[in-house]
Amino acid sequence: MKSPAFAVVIAIACASPAAAEDVPLPIKKPKDRHGQPITKSNDPAAPPAAGTAVPASSPASPSIDGAKGVWPKTLDEAKDEAAAKAEPPPIPTEWPAEEVADALAMCKTILAKIDAVTIAEPQFRQGDCGAAAPVRLLTIGKEPEVALSPPPVLTCGMVGALHTWLTKDLQPLARKTLAADIIKIENMSDYSCRNAYGRTKTKLSEHGRANALDIRGFVTSKGEQAIVLKGWGETKRDIAAREDALRKAAEKAAEEAAKIAKPAVAPSTTAPVNAAAEASGVAVRSTITEGLGADAPKPSFGVSPQHLGGPDAPPQPPPRMMGFLKGAHAAACQIFGTTLGPEANNAHRNHFHVDMAPRKAKKICD
Repeated sequence: MKSPAFAVVIAIACASPAAAEDVPLPIKKPKDRHGQPITKSNDPAAPPAAGTAVPASSPASPSIDGAKGVWPKTLDEAKDEAAAKAEPPPIPTEWPAEEVADALAMCKTILAKIDAVTIAEPQFRQGDCGAAAPVRLLTIGKEPEVALSPPPVLTCGMVGALHTWLTKDLQPLARKTLAADIIKIENMSDYSCRNAYGRTKTKLSEHGRANALDIRGFVTSKGEQAIVLKGWGETKRDIAAREDALRKAAEKAAEEAAKIAKPAVAPSTTAPVNAAAEASGVAVRSTITEGLGADAPKPSFGVSPQHLGGPDAPPQPPPRMMGFLKGAHAAACQIFGTTLGPEANNAHRNHFHVDMAPRKAKKICD
């Protein structure tokens, strides 16, 4: 027979729903990917306890199993992230109005102080490439005017630097070495949206900012051409390569001479003969080349390089032409941020590259 107390408990449980809800139910605790219960100490999504310092290096958003971003991530958030990656932001095609205004003001100041015929070009932009106030340069200087062919698109800063180079250095140098004025500068390349030489992913070339010019050569009032490729002469690389080839040719010639100089017969056979000959006073020839006379070839390092199989020195341009081009390059190094020529590398063997890249320490001159 059940006790009265038990019956009372059953009655209360059946009659009062609130009393039944007071009975605690088992709680299913969340577990991590290793099957361990997630607690406040190891829950990556749990906020830090009050007074706990958060390291500066901690990520702004928690991550689970290496996945970046807020966890848990909603389906809409995941779709937005995927769309942002699939559709990169559009490439800018215009410069801010403030930059355009500043560039135009700079142009007005520079062009007012120099002799230059320019045509204002509209601002243009391709991402980081372009110029806020470009001009097309037709001529610089006066008496004579120097034409640029074809007319390059440049910044006004480049126009000012070219004017300084021409009037301060090029014309006096040309009159001294070539006995004539420069009347034309031959343009090989100006604006081009590309990276700097040798860079595939970084560092935009100053050509991409209309802030550089590649010069093939110059023409004088007498019609003479000072072409960089033809008039520079041998570079240090050329001389080093030729000397290395001559050294190898000399070493090979010495090895062949050593083979020729060996006795024609074995020493054991010739020793008695040579001894008897020496005793009788007869001249002894121990090598093939001995006794052939003064005209016989004598292997030696003193033989002219061209007879050793090495390359001969190529014909050099007239000294006055080399003097002008090397002087022009040296003067450019004092004006432009970067000056590259044949000595820099093979890619610049046929032109001068000059640009107005800002330099913190010193100018680049190669």
